Amino acid sequence: MPQAILFDLDETLTDRTRSIIYYAERFQGDFADHLASTTVSTIAAALLTADVRGYRPRDGVWRDFAQRLPWRSVPEVSHLRRHWETYFPRSVVARVGLAETLSALQAQGIHLGIVTNGEVQFQEPKITQLAIGRYLSTVVISEAVQVQKPDPRIFAHALAALGCAAWHTWFVGDHPVNDVLGAAAVGLRPIWLTGVQPWPSEYPAPTWQIAALGELVSMAQRTKLDLHVMAR
Repeated sequence: MPQAILFDLDETLTDRTRSIIYYAERFQGDFADHLASTTVSTIAAALLTADVRGYRPRDGVWRDFAQRLPWRSVPEVSHLRRHWETYFPRSVVARVGLAETLSALQAQGIHLGIVTNGEVQFQEPKITQLAIGRYLSTVVISEAVQVQKPDPRIFAHALAALGCAAWHTWFVGDHPVNDVLGAAAVGLRPIWLTGVQPWPSEYPAPTWQIAALGELVSMAQRTKLDLHVMAR
C-alpha cells in the first residue's frame, strides 16, 4: 500500500468543463451591460472552445473568446482576463467522488498532497473552493518553487515535504507527459486518469489507469491485500 498519494489539481481533482459552465453564469451577470442577448450555454461553449483545456496562452484565449460572443460593446481583453483570474478559481467544481475518495484514502493512513503547475494566487483559491485542505499534507505550486512539471525537482519538493520515498508514493494525473511520464521518471508509481487527454501514440500505454477517482480506494486496498498474501 502506498505511504502517500500525490495528485495533479486541474482536470484531476477538478472538472474543468463543469467549472467553466459554472463560471459562465457569473460572467453573464457581470457583463450583462456589454452583452447582447445570449445564454449561459453559449458563453460556456465559446470559452470551452477558446480555452483548449487550459493549455493555450491566455491572451489568445481571451481574443478568441471575445470574438465568439455577441456584444453591444466589447470589453478590453485585459478586463476579461482580470475577471477570469478573480472569479474562475472560486467557480471550480470538484470531480465526482473527490471528497469521498480523499477521506477514504486518509482513513487508510495514506498521506495526500497536490503538485500543480500554475500561479499561487490562482491555484490556492481553487483548493479553498474545493474544501479539501483538511486532507492534504502538502501542496506544491510551481510558481512557489520556480520549477514546473514534468521537471523532476517539483516532485522532489513534494516528496521531501511528505518525508516519503518515491517508490512508496503514487502520483495521479490526467496529463500524459506532465503527470504520468514526469512522475515515472522519478520513480513514483504513475496513475493516469483517463478521459481528459489522449494518450500519445509514441509512448507505451501506462500500466496503471483509472477512469474515476473512487477507483483509487479499491486499488490501494488490493495493493495492501497483495502485500499481505506475499508476506505469508
